[in-house]
Amino acid sequence: MVMLFIVYSNAVDNEVVEIAKRYADGYTKFTGVQGEGNKEPQLGTHVWPGLNNCMIIALKDNKAKDAIAQELNTLKVKFKGIGISIFVLQLKEML
Repeated sequence: MVMLFIVYSNAVDNEVVEIAKRYADGYTKFTGVQGEGNKEPQLGTHVWPGLNNCMIIALKDNKAKDAIAQELNTLKVKFKGIGISIFVLQLKEML
C-alpha cells in the first residue's frame, strides 16, 4: 500500500480532484496552503500571490499510483509553470 501526498496550485484543483476520483476510493484535501518550492512561492500575499492545495490519497495497488502520477505529469506539461509535486510514502497499515 502507498500514500500519495500531492501539493499543487489551486488553479488546477478541479483537474486534480477529477484524477483522484478516477483512481481512488477517496481522498483528503487541504485548501489554501502556503509554501515555497521549485516554483514561485505561493504565500497568498501581494508580493507572492496564489495558494496551494494538498491532497492525501491512500492506495492499495501500484497501478492506481502509476496512473495518477502519469495524469498529474501530463497536467504539469499542459499547464506549464503550475506547480504539482507528488510524494509517495509507504503505507504500513490503514485502520
